[in-house]
Amino acid sequence: MIERWGQERHAAAGGATVRSPKTAEQRERRVAAGVEELDRWLRDQVAQGLAHADRAPRTAWDDVARRLVDAQAAALASWVRELGSIPAEGRPERLLEEYALLRLLATAFRRRDDLPEPLRATVRSRVGFTVSQEEVLAGEWVRDHWYVAGCRDVEEDRLVARRVWLRGRETGRSALVLSFAAPGRPLDASLVVGDTLDAELVFYPGAQPLRALVAARHSPPLRRPPRGTTVAELLREHAAALSRDPWLERWPAVLADVRPAQDGAGGPCLVGADGDALPLRTTDVWRLLAVSGGRPLTVSGEWSPRGLVALSAWQEEEGAVVL
Repeated sequence: MIERWGQERHAAAGGATVRSPKTAEQRERRVAAGVEELDRWLRDQVAQGLAHADRAPRTAWDDVARRLVDAQAAALASWVRELGSIPAEGRPERLLEEYALLRLLATAFRRRDDLPEPLRATVRSRVGFTVSQEEVLAGEWVRDHWYVAGCRDVEEDRLVARRVWLRGRETGRSALVLSFAAPGRPLDASLVVGDTLDAELVFYPGAQPLRALVAARHSPPLRRPPRGTTVAELLREHAAALSRDPWLERWPAVLADVRPAQDGAGGPCLVGADGDALPLRTTDVWRLLAVSGGRPLTVSGEWSPRGLVALSAWQEEEGAVVL
């Protein structure tokens, strides 16, 4: 999948503010019309064939994105606009994947009244409807010792998004804390990679709650080794999460007792004690090798079917190391 963080950015920055039932109803109709137009466009793209998509300019999807902005479906607009960033090599196959996910979302939105509430919340968020911070804080607060597993900044559309991943020591839950700023402006630096926080998190509503707010902290952060999972456990977690939210583009990983190696094709990978392996997308594999020193360690990062982006490691002597 492509990096669809534009949906998250829109949810954090807020979209159109609903001030009355009439305004809400009007927006609902506009978004529904925009989703229907997108659905027709998707069917046309597949009917015409994708053989020439590798020669299409980056701007080929801009008109569709602008119409979705007009329909107040900003998250969908960001997703469609980012289709132009898919590399030309292999673009038809990648586009087919993205078009299928978009079509699934359009179908789910059309049938939103028949969906269970958590899935309906997910679908509305993916389209571009927002949830206020007050609504989020009214939900269940989850207390745990949260390990700050990794941090990644991504820049696009004159904003920088910071993704901070946390893992609950007792609950085993994963969480994503987002912050946004203009380039050159400071981002939230209160969550430090390698720290463990005794804190309460509250999750945004959805079929697979992941994005969260830090609602309360109960003590200063500590430095303690994280509890990781095996490769097989990570894949089971990810599969279960996808069954609840098929539009997830990344999933946090905290893998224990793994070491960097090469796969059969010579590509970088992480291998667990049981021999299971995951491909690595990390560009600086040598740094990970140096931190490892040939010994097993705990590696945290962002997992997708295209590979693991390693963000940090925990080494017994050095503690947390940002990669």
